[in-house]
Amino acid sequence: MARLMLISMLFLWAGSMLMVQGGDPTLFFEWNVTYGTIAPLGVPVKGILINGQFPGPNLNSTTNNNIVVNVFNNLDEPFLVTWDGVQHRKNSWQDGVLGTNCPIPPGKNYTYKFQVKDQIGSYMYYPVTAMHKAVGGFGGLRVNSRLLIPVPY
Repeated sequence: MARLMLISMLFLWAGSMLMVQGGDPTLFFEWNVTYGTIAPLGVPVKGILINGQFPGPNLNSTTNNNIVVNVFNNLDEPFLVTWDGVQHRKNSWQDGVLGTNCPIPPGKNYTYKFQVKDQIGSYMYYPVTAMHKAVGGFGGLRVNSRLLIPVPY
């Protein structure tokens, strides 16, 4: 079947108007980025946690999902996340690369909005400023196949 198309329908129900929109599903995530103690090599060190987790939470999605990630920077320095390998088709200026995005200042938040369109596979997100990747703040992003798309392997 062809791609899902945005369908707007107007209904009259009980004397009131109700607007219904159909489209690609949206997944919402809220991240709190903090410091914490981690021991990836058996020795406790100060690291970066996302929602208290190291590595950060996995984002499980399906192709064509819209992803909205609201990142709260609770560190004492700027923080910026990049989405490695993900094509940002609806807004390529939110790819999290220095020069395209400014880092999130301490105590502030930023909301990333992008669509994972026809990108079946496993990806990763990680911080790109001040060697943050070496001390955490990274995790996985999985894009699963929709049932309507045959996988060639």
